[in-house]
Amino acid sequence: MIRNNIIRNICLSNIYKYNSSINQRTISPFLSSKRNYSTSQEESEPMDEYESKIYNILQQELNPVNLKIKDVSGGCGSMFSIFIESEKFKGLTMIKQHRLVNEILKDEIKKWHGLQLRTKKV
Repeated sequence: MIRNNIIRNICLSNIYKYNSSINQRTISPFLSSKRNYSTSQEESEPMDEYESKIYNILQQELNPVNLKIKDVSGGCGSMFSIFIESEKFKGLTMIKQHRLVNEILKDEIKKWHGLQLRTKKV
């Protein structure tokens, strides 16, 4: 029993020493250099025909400054990730922004399994 407590205390003290030796200065350069490369490949992928259709509908209705459409269902068109940044969202809460997008896309959304929607005011 005493032996187990001693071993546990030694292990815990080593873990504490290891964790306390890691600080922001040693972690930050790694994280900042890692983040610089996170979106370059995703942005270069061309949209398929259905993604383009959704893009055109939203472009016409909301005139966004930033719009990204991605089929996240593996290509079968049943789930989409949409990011929209538009001046038409000014003065609207996030829920009202989402309702506006849902209303614009209601005929398309009926065909989908799910939607990941992010909106932003300009």
